[in-house]
Amino acid sequence: MDSRLFLPGWGAPASLYAPSLPGSWLALEPPSFAASGGSFREYRRWLDVELRDRGRSRLAGHSMGAALAILAAADSPELVERLLLIAPAGLPLVKPIRESVRDFVRQVARGDYPRRVAASAVLAFARAPRAALAIATHVRRLDLRRECAKIRAAGIPTTVIGCAGDTLVTCANARALAELLGARYEELDLRGGHMWMLADGARFTAIVARGGC
Repeated sequence: MDSRLFLPGWGAPASLYAPSLPGSWLALEPPSFAASGGSFREYRRWLDVELRDRGRSRLAGHSMGAALAILAAADSPELVERLLLIAPAGLPLVKPIRESVRDFVRQVARGDYPRRVAASAVLAFARAPRAALAIATHVRRLDLRRECAKIRAAGIPTTVIGCAGDTLVTCANARALAELLGARYEELDLRGGHMWMLADGARFTAIVARGGC
C-alpha cells in the first residue's frame, strides 16, 4: 500500500494536525526555520528525500505544505499517487504578514491552539526570526502555474479545498489553483479562517479521508 503523508503549513508542527488525521495518514515534521537557514529549497530537498525513501505516496498538505506537495508532484510525478491541497499556497498572496501575526495571537488567546503546540511554534520563530520571515516571504510570492500545468499533464488526481472564511489563501486563490491543476474544487462555508481545522477537527478528518481515496 502506498504511503499517505500530510505536510504542515508554515511554522506548524506535525502535532497540530496529527490528532485529527485518519489512522492511515502520517503527518511529517518539516525542518525547523533554523535548520532551513531561511532557504525554501531546504524544505523541497527534505520532501524529496522523504518521498524517495517511502516510494509512491498520496500527499496532502495545508498552506505551505500544499505548495510543497505541488512542487514535489511536478518534480517527481512518478512518486505521487494523488494530491489533496487544503488552502494551498502557490499563487501570490496579498494579506500583510502583520495581519497574519495578529490572527495567530487572537487564535492563541481564544485557546484554538493547544498550549504546547502554540509555545513550540513561538519558540521556533524566536530561535530564527530572519529565517522564518524569509520562508514566509518566499511562500507569499510563489507562482506555481508551470508546476500546475505539469501535474495536469501527468494526470495526477487532485482535490483542492478552499474556505469561505480564509483571508490568507482566499477562495479566489484556491479556485484559480484548482483550475490550473484541472482539480476537483470544494469550498467550505466555515468561519474558522485559514486554520479552520482547529475548530472543526471532525470535518478535517472526513475531508482527508475522502480526498485520499
